[in-house]
Amino acid sequence: MLSTLKVFPAASLLMLLGACGGTGNPDAGPSGALLLPTTFTSEGRLLNTCSLDPRCSGVPTAPFFASTSMAPAEGAVLAGLVRLEVSGNDMANVELLPATGYTPQLGVFNLSGDKTRAWMDLDTTVLPNGPLNVRISAFNVPAGQAGATEIVAMPARTWNISNTAAPPASFVATLTAAPADGAIVSGTTRLEIRGSAIANAELLPASGYAPRLGVFNVSADKTLAWLDFDTRSLPDGVRDVRVSAFNVTDGQPNAREIVAMSARRWDFRNGSASFTASVTMAPVHGDIVSGATRLEVRGSDIMNVELLPANGYAPRLGVFTVSGDRKFAWLDFDTSALPNGVLEARISAFNVAAGQPNAKEIVAMPARQWNLRH
Repeated sequence: MLSTLKVFPAASLLMLLGACGGTGNPDAGPSGALLLPTTFTSEGRLLNTCSLDPRCSGVPTAPFFASTSMAPAEGAVLAGLVRLEVSGNDMANVELLPATGYTPQLGVFNLSGDKTRAWMDLDTTVLPNGPLNVRISAFNVPAGQAGATEIVAMPARTWNISNTAAPPASFVATLTAAPADGAIVSGTTRLEIRGSAIANAELLPASGYAPRLGVFNVSADKTLAWLDFDTRSLPDGVRDVRVSAFNVTDGQPNAREIVAMSARRWDFRNGSASFTASVTMAPVHGDIVSGATRLEVRGSDIMNVELLPANGYAPRLGVFTVSGDRKFAWLDFDTSALPNGVLEARISAFNVAAGQPNAKEIVAMPARQWNLRH
């Protein structure tokens, strides 16, 4: 199923590249096209691809590449949640795998909408203490599809899992705050569940798992999860929803689900369906954040998006770039200019440009705490 990737010595690569551009070459394919294998560095970066073109322009027809942008070093000691990130292009699936082989699958990464970033929070508490030998592989087709090309974005590393032994808590989740079935909802609504061993909680459609309508913040002791759900991020109308809790973080295998709130029908009435905004990419509450971190918001009629303190509007921590169609905004938030410690911030979207009057605000990401470490 997987294409074999090879690393060529620099001299061989130069010889191959030098052959591009001519016809009648003994290595040429049909119509004089030069057949070159895709060439990668040991870190998984694409060096060159010659397309099947008689002119052999050297312009990649499928610019698929990937490299690790955040992962513990070889021999690192890990405990708790650990953020892993991959940057690249045209990525359709990224997985944390054993050093060799494809099972057991240790985690599946989330992907940004433009397929250039992938991330996951590895929950080491579900793994046994001791050495863990793993790699990170990226693929250019979704999981389970044939014809996949694999890039080893992170070659095999050994990490040492070291979590303090403690009796496992039973997994319990009970809804404690939410609008009743048939309620009319508008503005920001607090949803809350309590229990034990809660690792992730989501607001979902009545059936299925997409699209996710909201991801809850989870307390450090995993006994409380809450979401300040801004209903203005959705168009007005009737929608059936549920709240589900899970005993592992998003993307981790062997998840158990508790439906903390069975399907309820809510009537969304905000009177302004044209302006919508919701966060689609940001570190979860309590994450360790370092370096540059991609933040994304999607919606409609977005004119301005800002990263702000949990309360108030100053100082602005970042201003997003907004796409021409006003449906997408992004910010590569550089934490290196901020001191180490806890940062509490929110993401707010506005329907007018900064400084203009009569602005409507949507809190696309309610306040989250991030632990900044350089």
